[in-house]
Amino acid sequence: MNKVKNNAYILLIFCTMFWGGNAVAGKYLAGSIPPVTISFMRLAISLLIILPILYPLFKREAPAARKNIKLLLILAITGVIGYNLFSYWAVNYTSAINSSLLNSTGPLLIFMLSYIVTGEKITKKFALSILLSLSGVMIVITRGSFERLVTFQFNAGDLIMLLAVTMWAVYSILLKSASHKMDIITIFGYSLLIGFALMIPGTLIELSVIPIEKLGSTEWIALLYLGIFPSIFSFLLWNRAIALIGPSRSSIFMNLTPVFAALIAFFVLGEVITVPQILGGILVFIGVFYSSIKKKEYTPENVLLRIK
Repeated sequence: MNKVKNNAYILLIFCTMFWGGNAVAGKYLAGSIPPVTISFMRLAISLLIILPILYPLFKREAPAARKNIKLLLILAITGVIGYNLFSYWAVNYTSAINSSLLNSTGPLLIFMLSYIVTGEKITKKFALSILLSLSGVMIVITRGSFERLVTFQFNAGDLIMLLAVTMWAVYSILLKSASHKMDIITIFGYSLLIGFALMIPGTLIELSVIPIEKLGSTEWIALLYLGIFPSIFSFLLWNRAIALIGPSRSSIFMNLTPVFAALIAFFVLGEVITVPQILGGILVFIGVFYSSIKKKEYTPENVLLRIK
């Protein structure tokens, strides 16, 4: 378990797999529940699960939380509220193809912000990894059709999705510095709690204008999935990975999300997986795998071992 906990790449694979399911569940719920309410309900489910577990931690870490309240507030607005809210809002106005393509710009945005905020340099290795992964994503979402790519047009939903990805990039950059000030579980718990409190007024206003159309057993299953896997597990796994290897190296794994989404849609919704999707998925995995390869360090001990 310790090996898994300290292996950022394994954590990120599971993290993006749960996000892939998030895309499928969010699209399914879009026709029945308005976007702010979806985000609020998933947060409510998450808090019901984690509050009994994290309550002692909340009490113990309260002084640290008060000291860093501004940072926690920004993390809650960008990562807990912003990214998910705008993602669920965007799918009401744009196609899955446009949404996936824009979501795949996340690594590029995180690299750019990392360079601007922290001065982190983009190495040739990671630039190539991003190029390979983005190429694979474009093949997956355009189904290998050049016509689909050249006819890509922006609409209101695309701009909303771009805002969602920007929110996640800001969250990821700030999370790295926050992890030096507080425990990663503390950050997660308090940002979730703050996000939930901030969403109460918006949810009440939305429901007064756009009521819930349907809330049956399948909708509850989708909401439970959203409240447990992408809301709890993905956040914890992503936060831990950021603390281990930083936002830039972690961001490349975001390109696995549409690949996992296609696989989950195949098994859950019965959608067909095409040859271009398979080829694109392979390219994404190659790019991610290449980014995770570590260069062997030639320490004096390693040199002696090679000589022996």
